Amino acid sequence: MTVLRFGRFELDTAQRKLTESGNVLRLGGKAFDILVVLATSAGEVISKETLLAAVWPDTTVEEGALRVHLVTLRKLLGDRTSGRYIENIPGRGYVFVMPVEGSGVESLNQAEAKPQVLQQRFPRLTERLIGRDDFVAETAGLLSTHRLVTISGAGGVGKTSVALAAAEIISAAREVLFVDLASLSDEKQIAPTLASLLGLSVVIDNAEHAVLEALAERDLLLLLDNCEHVISKAAVIVEDILATTRLVTVLATSREPLRIAGERIRQLPSLPVPPEDSPQSSLLKYPAVELFVDRVMLSSELEDFNNPDTLTAAASIVRRLDGIPLAIELAASGVANLGLIHLVGSLSDPLAVLRRGRRTAPPRQQTLRATLDWSFDGLTDKERLLFEYCAMFAGAFSTEAALTLSAGVMAEEDFYEAFDGLFLKSLFSVSGDGKYRLLQTTRSYTLEKVRRGDQAHRLHASHADYCEKALTSATRDWPTLLTADWMRLYSDLIHDIRSAIHWSFESVESEELGMRLAANSKVLWVQLGLMNEQIQVLDEALKRIPGSAHEGTETELDLRISKGSALYHVQGYSKDGDALHEIDRGIEIAKAIGNVSKRIHANAARTAILCSHGRYQDAINATLALRDENPQAPSHVFSAMLEHNYFFNGDLAHARKELEGSLDDGSGSIRRTANPGLGFDQRITGLAVLVFVEFLEGNIATAMDRLEKSVQEAEDLGYSIASCLLLMLSAFPMASLVGRHSQANEYLNKAEGLAKQQRLIRWQQWISSYRNGLSEADNHDALEKALAGLAALRLEYFLIICGARTPTAHVERALQGEAGWCRPELLRLLAVAKFPTNPELAKNIAAEAVALSRKMRAVFWELRCLMTAYELSPRSDQPTIVDDIEAAIAKFEPESKTVDLSAAIELVRSAPCRSDLAPANVSSS
Repeated sequence: MTVLRFGRFELDTAQRKLTESGNVLRLGGKAFDILVVLATSAGEVISKETLLAAVWPDTTVEEGALRVHLVTLRKLLGDRTSGRYIENIPGRGYVFVMPVEGSGVESLNQAEAKPQVLQQRFPRLTERLIGRDDFVAETAGLLSTHRLVTISGAGGVGKTSVALAAAEIISAAREVLFVDLASLSDEKQIAPTLASLLGLSVVIDNAEHAVLEALAERDLLLLLDNCEHVISKAAVIVEDILATTRLVTVLATSREPLRIAGERIRQLPSLPVPPEDSPQSSLLKYPAVELFVDRVMLSSELEDFNNPDTLTAAASIVRRLDGIPLAIELAASGVANLGLIHLVGSLSDPLAVLRRGRRTAPPRQQTLRATLDWSFDGLTDKERLLFEYCAMFAGAFSTEAALTLSAGVMAEEDFYEAFDGLFLKSLFSVSGDGKYRLLQTTRSYTLEKVRRGDQAHRLHASHADYCEKALTSATRDWPTLLTADWMRLYSDLIHDIRSAIHWSFESVESEELGMRLAANSKVLWVQLGLMNEQIQVLDEALKRIPGSAHEGTETELDLRISKGSALYHVQGYSKDGDALHEIDRGIEIAKAIGNVSKRIHANAARTAILCSHGRYQDAINATLALRDENPQAPSHVFSAMLEHNYFFNGDLAHARKELEGSLDDGSGSIRRTANPGLGFDQRITGLAVLVFVEFLEGNIATAMDRLEKSVQEAEDLGYSIASCLLLMLSAFPMASLVGRHSQANEYLNKAEGLAKQQRLIRWQQWISSYRNGLSEADNHDALEKALAGLAALRLEYFLIICGARTPTAHVERALQGEAGWCRPELLRLLAVAKFPTNPELAKNIAAEAVALSRKMRAVFWELRCLMTAYELSPRSDQPTIVDDIEAAIAKFEPESKTVDLSAAIELVRSAPCRSDLAPANVSSS
């Protein structure tokens, strides 16, 4: 026999009996099993998964069931009043902390917890849905014949639960996307929220258009929950989705219909309640009574519903609550504290409001308000305080988040006691990822209480402070977490950031906090694809700067850099002037206040914009001057600014030198976006330059192998800006130049998919240029139209892709700029164009191209220019050029393969006699 003793308790595991000072205590089976697992492993942290697997080995249950039984155990053991027994370890599990003595204590075989993998992105019901089976089945069936079904009904009637149950059925065959509109405070946030949930997670210009494109060929059920407060915009978006997609169906919940064409409205009634004269034997057949009994039994095992009086009291309660499920569940949660009979009496005052409401036919919100009044008044002081704090969260929140938010007013021990109490009273709902949220009606009710009280400012200030700390963690974790893991932790934070900024800007007293939140939340807006909204927030902050104490401070500096970055990504080339204006103001402030680090960051953004406009030497000069002014700064921060500008300026040697420091610094994290210039990943940018340097130097095999690995590395990173940069500036052009056109097309398609999905305007413009270069090269008018809008870096890339098909005027235009990296190729193209009318000039230009490529040590360009020089030279000069071609071939890395190299080898092979060479047919394109 195994008997465990702790404190005044004795646990007999063989007889399944718990006694206190000799008195047998009543304890449910599952609670007993949990106690055995914890007590036999006293002092060890037992994870929630291990507990669930040990106590429910053959059944999958939610964490909520475990919490219910743990609360029961704590109350029974007198936890927190007569010594601590069970301790919660945030993020890890539970531990039995009281010393345990006993005979034959053996470790239990803990079944290994099986992690749940959510197949669909929507919350799962944590409790049995009662009285709705037919409604759920009919709703699921209607969705096979109707593209829009709206579940309409009063607040608290259970619309969300019914919709989730229907979605559960449909998820066996189709994808389901759940959108909680309750967390949105502005109808303008609907489309950006949909875009983020669809994975459109970087820069979105027109979110609604992007959503329609993403859904065009998707076969999914879109579940829009709580539409009523954004009903007008929700209706417009749903109508657009139905009009532009073929396979998407929509299930909406709302207190009122969307009122658009094709809508199938399903009015969800309250649960049936027994009439006053119902016979005793029929009471449990009514779903409202069944729901009440079921929920009471979850939180209390002391009520006997076989007793006629108890069952009659239950029927009376649900009748008075009009069968509204939320009201019934709230009432049931009070039974554990008050007892059933006392509960009936405690409802008298609220129900007086309810009865008056029924006589005058008021909205059902009044019924729910009466229930919530009673529920709120029944909370302990600590529960009420914590409930007000949790109402500050605009979306889902974790236990740890609630603990952090309330830490200033509540000890950890008190927090868990209050949190458990609120959970048992059904005031929190649990989502599929283990986070909690308040029902919208409940949250609105509580916020109204807060507004009427005298603690509103303190609560909102605490929430804003929590947001600032959470942003610090999000920024800290961004370089080290995989994108999916980071999103799981921090994507919900955006709702709280919006709420906190909105509150902060309502008064001068708190606006500084709002400004800091606006400036420091860059990583969140970018990754969620909400940079247009970010610009609006930044503008709200910046308009408060002139004449304020924040003018010329670090706060304004951060706001300027953030806005410059957002403008660059969202607005494309047309707004680069505005972006530079913001960044230059940031540099001015950083210099004035002596903030070297942020001055360097702002200059990184500036040099990136200069580079995109072909001002490579200006970018180099500015960076070198900054480095000379700040010798104490780490050299690698300047290397990251210099590497690509040296490359594009044609200085491959200096580019390679700077790459060493940049790549070394960028190798220690998953991503290197700590440089908040324009948010490009330092390592991927460095790799993009390195592979092209290797390529031009003739190390073709090494370059192409490293390129493939870099493309995969960028893809694994899950950061579309980084992938598009590598694909557009290195992968596609390199594959095209060596003649691997199938691979080049794969790279272009991959970039196009990312840019289209994420609405990356800048890279869409690049892709359009490349597409024109490939498909419109023989169409003079179309080519001229495309070239008219190109300049600097984009023009340079376009020309090397199009080759000799490019109109001469545009080659000359590119040569007027600083296109050092491809200048030999541009000169070669100019020589080919001039040859028909001026052979001598063409010959001299080709010779200049060869000389420049040798000076750069760009072997790839050298060979290509020599082949053209051979074609354009008189027969007498060709033997010498063949010798030069043979020497150039020898400079290539072994195993290198390109179209030019193959042609050159064939040319040398077919010219055995240098003194009597026949013209070779070598392409100059």
